Amino acid sequence: MTHFNSQEFSRYTRHIQLGDIGVEGQRKLKSARVLIVGCGGLGAPVSLYLAAAGVGQLTLVDGDHVELSNLQRQVIFTEADIGLSKAICAQTRLKALNGHIEVNAVSERLSVDNAERLIQAADLVIDCTDNFATRYLINDVCKVHGKTWIYASVYQFSGQCALFTSEQTCFRCLFPKPPSNAPDCNSHGVLGVLPGLLGTLQATEAIKYLTGIASGVANALLLIEADTMQMQKIQLRPDEDCPCCNINFSFNPALADYQPACHTVRNEHDKYSLAAEEFNQHQRSKEVVLLDVRDKNEHDAFNLGGLHVPLNELEQRLDELPSNKKIIVYCQSGVRSTAA
Repeated sequence: MTHFNSQEFSRYTRHIQLGDIGVEGQRKLKSARVLIVGCGGLGAPVSLYLAAAGVGQLTLVDGDHVELSNLQRQVIFTEADIGLSKAICAQTRLKALNGHIEVNAVSERLSVDNAERLIQAADLVIDCTDNFATRYLINDVCKVHGKTWIYASVYQFSGQCALFTSEQTCFRCLFPKPPSNAPDCNSHGVLGVLPGLLGTLQATEAIKYLTGIASGVANALLLIEADTMQMQKIQLRPDEDCPCCNINFSFNPALADYQPACHTVRNEHDKYSLAAEEFNQHQRSKEVVLLDVRDKNEHDAFNLGGLHVPLNELEQRLDELPSNKKIIVYCQSGVRSTAA
């Protein structure tokens, strides 16, 4: 049986006083193992609240490093963390918050090479990522190994949250294929507090699941519009044609679904990138034109001059580009410029 010392009893008093949690529920939290995939906008509140709640073992998976633009919403990091591993920085914060729990950091992205090992070792998986490929990977491995996972996503002022068990509707029933208008990992804006709101909902559902309290989003999709403060819950139905829900389904690491498009493009963009010194030399030439393929609001906020044609309009506006000059394309991270 899991035991508490006097400090732990004092720390978790407000939980223990709740009839639906009590001492037994707090013991369940202490013995639980939770895998958090992504330490960004969603992962920050999820990990902070689960650490504070006393979840005994947290494993953080994230291959990215902290960037200045993260700090608008990823409140677990500080300016001193810029350039450092997100997983390791988050691990440090959580250990400082609660010294009674175990926090593991995996400084790599979830992939077909590590997903089964990491997911099988967890009692619950929480998706705090920003791409469909990783969600499909989590969904499929959880389905095969009978694991429950909690999904959330954010976009501008909108958010979604759901809890998927291995016995009910799965993520592929909801999204058989990625929506054609799904934003990439770097090009869409988001209200800074929105990941905090959705991440807190994920943490709430995690605590309820681990302590045996019925979920409000099991087999349902919760939709939130922060601009109008409207909420809607949609009951989900199994898709009879869903391959993942087929009794003969097995995990196939070779599926193309598991490769995030943004990671593929990042690898490709290295072939065409310019060093700062080389860029400065080109910029002084009259034979070179700069082309900004970011959205209008990004261009208006800051730009390097030259032409502006958003990526989604580029194909229809090619005739506006000079054919007798070299064009240097730029965006925020290189993803959209490579696609252009």
